[in-house]
Amino acid sequence: MSGWEQTHRRYQLVYGVADDVARRGQVALEEWQPEIEAEYGSTDAFLLDVRRRWDLAMAARIEDDRRLADVEAEVGRANAALRAVLVRFADHPALAGRSRTPAISIA
Repeated sequence: MSGWEQTHRRYQLVYGVADDVARRGQVALEEWQPEIEAEYGSTDAFLLDVRRRWDLAMAARIEDDRRLADVEAEVGRANAALRAVLVRFADHPALAGRSRTPAISIA
């Protein structure tokens, strides 16, 4: 298996799970657990990948003259499903103590 194949599988899995969590809540993650375990080995690794994707989206948009809240709002609009996962699982041990949880309000 090539690195590209793994990257593509993980992308599809992260956004598939995130969309489902945004619609149905935490139960969705539980139902995706076999696929998450097969691809990532653990929920922790999966959640850390979601956080990494969020952080990369933030870093790509941060500029010196922009407020962090404005950047976060823009990223939240573009990545609402990722934000939903991070908000719902903010207390999960893999995410606890990491950088701040994305704001719920994206106004």
